This record gives sequence, C-alpha cells and structure tokens, in this order.
Amino acid sequence: MSALTEDDKAAIFAAAATATKWYRTSQGDHTFVDHGGFTWTVQLPPGEGKPYISGSRGWGGDTAEYIEATWAETFPIIDAAMDAFRVR
Repeated sequence: MSALTEDDKAAIFAAAATATKWYRTSQGDHTFVDHGGFTWTVQLPPGEGKPYISGSRGWGGDTAEYIEATWAETFPIIDAAMDAFRVR
C-alpha cells in the first residue's frame, strides 16, 4: 500500500500532464516527476491502458508502485507524451 495521499497522486499526474521530456522504451513511454523530495516515474503501458506511477527514487531508497491514473488524468498525460515525441 502506498503512503501517497490523493493530493500527492493528483499532483504527480498533473505534473506528468505538463512534462515535456518523455522516454520511449519497449516497456512503454515514461517521464520523471519531482514531488515531495522524490523523483516519481509515470509510465504509459505499451499498447492500451491508463498511465500509472510505477515507482520512485529518492533519499532512503527506491520504491515500486502501481498507482493508476483516473480517466480524467489519463488524456492530458497522453497528450503530453504525444507532444513530446512530435517531430518539429
């Protein structure tokens, strides 16, 4: 069970929705979000599905998580990732 509050989750997903740097891997696209003294990874699953927080790095070690975004949070995050990969 995660120690993240609903406000923390919302803040992390909101930051992912404005992220301009995304990384593409065979396990899906992801970005890093700094929040609460940790760097959180927000992952888009390969294929279909909602984005999720997959873990964090920070003082005291790393965590593995699976905290799924709501549908309302999903679409802006997908838009941010698509925009980051768009060729200009």
